[in-house]
Amino acid sequence: MKTILLSLCFFVLCSFNSLFAQEEIGKGMLFPQFEKGVVFFKSGIRSSALLNYNMLLQQMLFQDADSTVKAIANPPEILVIVIGERRFVPISSDGIFYEEIQAGKGSFFVHQKASMLSEGKAAAYGGYSQVSSDVSYGSWQDDKGSLVKLNPGEKFRLSIDHTYYLKSGNSYKRFFSAKALGKLFKSHESEIEEFANKQSINFTRIEDVTRIVEYAYSLQ
Repeated sequence: MKTILLSLCFFVLCSFNSLFAQEEIGKGMLFPQFEKGVVFFKSGIRSSALLNYNMLLQQMLFQDADSTVKAIANPPEILVIVIGERRFVPISSDGIFYEEIQAGKGSFFVHQKASMLSEGKAAAYGGYSQVSSDVSYGSWQDDKGSLVKLNPGEKFRLSIDHTYYLKSGNSYKRFFSAKALGKLFKSHESEIEEFANKQSINFTRIEDVTRIVEYAYSLQ
Protein backbone atom coordinates (compact mmCIF):
# COMPACT_ATOMS: atom_id res chain seq x y z
CA MET A 1 0.00 0.00 0.00
CA LYS A 2 1.04 3.53 -0.66
CA THR A 3 1.62 5.81 2.30
CA ILE A 4 1.17 9.59 2.27
CA LEU A 5 1.44 12.38 4.79
CA LEU A 6 -1.89 12.51 6.56
CA SER A 7 -1.78 16.28 6.88
CA LEU A 8 -2.43 16.56 3.14
CA CYS A 9 -5.84 14.91 3.61
CA PHE A 10 -7.04 17.02 6.52
CA PHE A 11 -8.13 20.59 7.05
CA VAL A 12 -7.43 22.67 10.13
CA LEU A 13 -10.35 22.59 12.53
CA CYS A 14 -9.08 25.47 14.66
CA SER A 15 -6.00 26.44 16.61
CA PHE A 16 -7.29 26.15 20.21
CA ASN A 17 -4.75 28.56 21.61
CA SER A 18 -6.64 29.66 24.71
CA LEU A 19 -6.69 27.72 27.95
CA PHE A 20 -10.48 27.58 27.85
CA ALA A 21 -10.50 26.05 24.38
CA GLN A 22 -7.86 23.50 25.35
CA GLU A 23 -10.03 22.36 28.24
CA GLU A 24 -13.33 22.31 26.35
CA ILE A 25 -12.06 20.38 23.31
CA GLY A 26 -10.94 17.65 25.70
CA LYS A 27 -14.50 17.10 26.84
CA GLY A 28 -16.41 14.58 24.80
CA MET A 29 -13.37 12.84 23.37
CA LEU A 30 -13.66 9.07 22.99
CA PHE A 31 -10.08 8.57 24.17
CA PRO A 32 -8.48 10.50 27.04
CA GLN A 33 -5.66 11.52 24.69
CA PHE A 34 -4.79 11.30 21.01
CA GLU A 35 -3.79 7.72 20.15
CA LYS A 36 -1.69 6.20 17.38
CA GLY A 37 -3.84 4.98 14.53
CA VAL A 38 -3.92 4.18 10.83
CA VAL A 39 -6.26 5.63 8.21
CA PHE A 40 -7.02 3.25 5.32
CA PHE A 41 -8.30 4.98 2.20
CA LYS A 42 -10.44 3.30 -0.46
CA SER A 43 -7.74 4.15 -2.99
CA GLY A 44 -5.33 1.77 -1.24
CA ILE A 45 -3.39 4.56 0.44
CA ARG A 46 -2.88 4.40 4.20
CA SER A 47 -1.39 6.80 6.70
CA SER A 48 -0.44 6.78 10.37
CA ALA A 49 -1.50 9.59 12.70
CA LEU A 50 -2.43 10.56 16.24
CA LEU A 51 -6.22 10.30 16.25
CA ASN A 52 -9.22 10.78 18.49
CA TYR A 53 -12.98 10.96 17.96
CA ASN A 54 -14.88 13.92 19.35
CA MET A 55 -18.34 12.68 20.30
CA LEU A 56 -19.60 16.25 20.69
CA LEU A 57 -18.41 17.55 17.34
CA GLN A 58 -19.07 14.17 15.69
CA GLN A 59 -15.71 14.31 13.93
CA MET A 60 -12.60 12.19 13.74
CA LEU A 61 -9.73 14.49 14.74
CA PHE A 62 -6.02 14.40 14.00
CA GLN A 63 -3.23 16.03 16.00
CA ASP A 64 -0.35 17.46 14.00
CA ALA A 65 3.27 17.57 15.14
CA ASP A 66 2.77 21.11 16.47
CA SER A 67 -0.36 20.00 18.40
CA THR A 68 -2.71 21.69 15.91
CA VAL A 69 -6.04 19.85 15.81
CA LYS A 70 -7.41 18.93 12.40
CA ALA A 71 -10.46 17.04 11.16
CA ILE A 72 -10.86 14.62 8.28
CA ALA A 73 -11.84 16.52 5.15
CA ASN A 74 -13.36 13.75 3.01
CA PRO A 75 -14.70 10.88 5.15
CA PRO A 76 -16.35 9.08 2.17
CA GLU A 77 -12.85 8.47 0.75
CA ILE A 78 -11.92 6.45 3.84
CA LEU A 79 -12.46 2.71 4.13
CA VAL A 80 -11.72 2.31 7.83
CA ILE A 81 -9.72 3.92 10.63
CA VAL A 82 -7.97 1.66 13.13
CA ILE A 83 -6.97 3.08 16.51
CA GLY A 84 -5.18 0.46 18.57
CA GLU A 85 -7.42 -2.57 18.11
CA ARG A 86 -10.60 -0.55 17.53
CA ARG A 87 -12.14 -0.01 14.09
CA PHE A 88 -14.15 3.02 12.94
CA VAL A 89 -16.04 3.41 9.66
CA PRO A 90 -17.31 6.65 8.10
CA ILE A 91 -21.08 6.89 7.82
CA SER A 92 -21.63 10.29 6.26
CA SER A 93 -19.84 13.13 4.54
CA ASP A 94 -20.47 15.19 7.70
CA GLY A 95 -17.76 13.24 9.51
CA ILE A 96 -19.80 10.83 11.64
CA PHE A 97 -18.06 7.55 12.37
CA TYR A 98 -19.46 4.33 13.83
CA GLU A 99 -17.26 1.97 15.80
CA GLU A 100 -17.36 -1.61 14.54
CA ILE A 101 -17.27 -4.20 17.33
CA GLN A 102 -16.61 -7.87 16.72
CA ALA A 103 -19.20 -10.20 18.24
CA GLY A 104 -18.58 -13.87 17.58
CA LYS A 105 -19.18 -14.74 13.93
CA GLY A 106 -20.22 -11.20 13.09
CA SER A 107 -20.06 -7.61 14.23
CA PHE A 108 -22.25 -4.66 15.13
CA PHE A 109 -21.78 -0.90 15.08
CA VAL A 110 -22.01 1.76 17.77
CA HIS A 111 -22.72 5.43 17.24
CA GLN A 112 -21.41 7.30 20.27
CA LYS A 113 -22.81 10.82 20.56
CA ALA A 114 -22.29 13.27 23.40
CA SER A 115 -24.13 16.40 24.46
CA MET A 116 -23.75 18.92 27.26
CA LEU A 117 -26.68 19.05 29.66
CA SER A 118 -27.30 22.05 31.84
CA GLU A 119 -27.35 21.37 35.57
CA GLY A 120 -28.43 24.87 36.42
CA LYS A 121 -27.28 28.43 36.86
CA ALA A 122 -25.24 29.64 39.81
CA ALA A 123 -27.40 30.39 42.85
CA ALA A 124 -26.70 31.80 46.28
CA TYR A 125 -24.07 30.24 48.53
CA GLY A 126 -22.34 28.40 45.68
CA GLY A 127 -25.33 26.23 44.73
CA TYR A 128 -26.95 25.73 41.32
CA SER A 129 -30.58 26.21 40.37
CA GLN A 130 -31.91 23.55 38.01
CA VAL A 131 -33.01 24.42 34.48
CA SER A 132 -35.01 22.16 32.22
CA SER A 133 -33.37 22.88 28.87
CA ASP A 134 -30.62 20.69 27.47
CA VAL A 135 -27.63 22.30 25.79
CA SER A 136 -25.97 20.57 22.86
CA TYR A 137 -22.42 21.12 21.69
CA GLY A 138 -23.76 23.04 18.70
CA SER A 139 -24.52 25.95 20.99
CA TRP A 140 -20.82 26.07 21.82
CA GLN A 141 -19.89 26.96 18.25
CA ASP A 142 -20.45 29.96 16.04
CA ASP A 143 -21.46 29.68 12.39
CA LYS A 144 -17.79 29.29 11.41
CA GLY A 145 -17.25 26.32 13.71
CA SER A 146 -15.21 28.26 16.26
CA LEU A 147 -15.65 27.49 19.94
CA VAL A 148 -17.65 30.02 21.96
CA LYS A 149 -17.22 30.22 25.71
CA LEU A 150 -20.32 29.25 27.67
CA ASN A 151 -21.80 31.39 30.43
CA PRO A 152 -19.41 30.87 33.36
CA GLY A 153 -22.38 31.04 35.74
CA GLU A 154 -23.92 27.88 34.32
CA LYS A 155 -22.85 24.33 35.14
CA PHE A 156 -22.91 21.52 32.57
CA ARG A 157 -22.36 17.79 32.55
CA LEU A 158 -21.46 15.48 29.69
CA SER A 159 -24.05 12.95 28.55
CA ILE A 160 -23.12 10.13 26.15
CA ASP A 161 -25.69 8.15 24.17
CA HIS A 162 -24.99 4.83 22.44
CA THR A 163 -26.99 3.77 19.39
CA TYR A 164 -26.48 0.26 18.01
CA TYR A 165 -26.72 -1.03 14.45
CA LEU A 166 -26.34 -4.19 12.42
CA LYS A 167 -25.20 -3.78 8.84
CA SER A 168 -27.39 -5.29 6.14
CA GLY A 169 -25.99 -4.74 2.67
CA ASN A 170 -25.24 -1.03 2.47
CA SER A 171 -27.70 -0.01 5.16
CA TYR A 172 -27.53 0.05 8.95
CA LYS A 173 -30.43 -1.41 10.93
CA ARG A 174 -30.90 0.11 14.38
CA PHE A 175 -31.68 -1.93 17.47
CA PHE A 176 -32.13 -0.73 21.04
CA SER A 177 -33.54 -3.74 22.90
CA ALA A 178 -33.60 -7.53 22.82
CA LYS A 179 -36.95 -7.41 21.04
CA ALA A 180 -35.59 -5.06 18.36
CA LEU A 181 -32.48 -7.21 17.95
CA GLY A 182 -34.65 -10.33 17.65
CA LYS A 183 -36.47 -8.81 14.68
CA LEU A 184 -33.13 -8.61 12.86
CA PHE A 185 -32.52 -12.31 13.51
CA LYS A 186 -35.85 -13.63 12.30
CA SER A 187 -37.12 -16.90 13.79
CA HIS A 188 -34.88 -16.39 16.83
CA GLU A 189 -36.80 -13.61 18.58
CA SER A 190 -37.90 -15.66 21.60
CA GLU A 191 -34.43 -17.14 22.15
CA ILE A 192 -32.77 -13.73 22.08
CA GLU A 193 -35.31 -12.21 24.47
CA GLU A 194 -34.94 -15.17 26.83
CA PHE A 195 -31.15 -14.77 26.76
CA ALA A 196 -31.49 -11.07 27.58
CA ASN A 197 -33.70 -11.82 30.57
CA LYS A 198 -31.53 -14.61 31.96
CA GLN A 199 -28.31 -12.68 31.46
CA SER A 200 -29.75 -9.33 32.66
CA ILE A 201 -28.55 -7.61 29.50
CA ASN A 202 -28.27 -3.84 29.91
CA PHE A 203 -28.40 -2.02 26.57
CA THR A 204 -26.57 0.99 28.00
CA ARG A 205 -23.47 -1.21 28.41
CA ILE A 206 -21.55 -1.99 25.22
CA GLU A 207 -20.06 -5.15 26.76
CA ASP A 208 -23.58 -6.49 27.43
CA VAL A 209 -24.67 -5.68 23.89
CA THR A 210 -21.60 -7.49 22.58
CA ARG A 211 -22.61 -10.61 24.51
CA ILE A 212 -26.17 -10.69 23.21
CA VAL A 213 -25.17 -9.96 19.61
CA GLU A 214 -22.57 -12.73 19.79
CA TYR A 215 -25.30 -15.07 21.04
CA ALA A 216 -27.63 -14.00 18.23
CA TYR A 217 -25.00 -14.78 15.60
CA SER A 218 -24.41 -18.20 17.19
CA LEU A 219 -28.04 -19.09 16.45
CA GLN A 220 -27.54 -18.79 12.70
